[in-house]
Amino acid sequence: MTYAVQLLPGGPADWSAWQADLTVRIRRLGKDEDVVIDVPGLARPHLTRKARLFGLIPAQYTDTSPWVRVRRDEDHAVAELVGSESFGGDFLLSADEERRLDELGWRRPGSDLIVDRIWTRWFPDDVTHAAYLPKAEAGAAADLVTRTVRDVLGAAKS
Repeated sequence: MTYAVQLLPGGPADWSAWQADLTVRIRRLGKDEDVVIDVPGLARPHLTRKARLFGLIPAQYTDTSPWVRVRRDEDHAVAELVGSESFGGDFLLSADEERRLDELGWRRPGSDLIVDRIWTRWFPDDVTHAAYLPKAEAGAAADLVTRTVRDVLGAAKS
């Protein structure tokens, strides 16, 4: 089952309460469930077709909204973020935004073209000897999502 969350322009009135609710949702994920946060107010153009015939057929763009997903994978939570156009993803991120995502601990995809071209982060980041997701790890995942959509993508400013 997917829990879909759509952030309104400007984001929630209380980011702390939103993050606490997200922590609870992440901890309650069952096998093969996920929570998807979509931010339609932050749509950006995405190149879907390059110009052809020396520009006689113009390039084509569609608006793409950023999204973040947290899914359960056995005893881990896996955070996934829409991929950057710079490495073949669907969302236009600036070099500064990519740098800030690196600083937050997101991992860029490897060079395997079969793997989705998205940013990822595992919680916990190592082998776990506990049942699915201790509260601290769920809180860290929710914090990463919150800081990503609010501070890097600018949901609080829209």
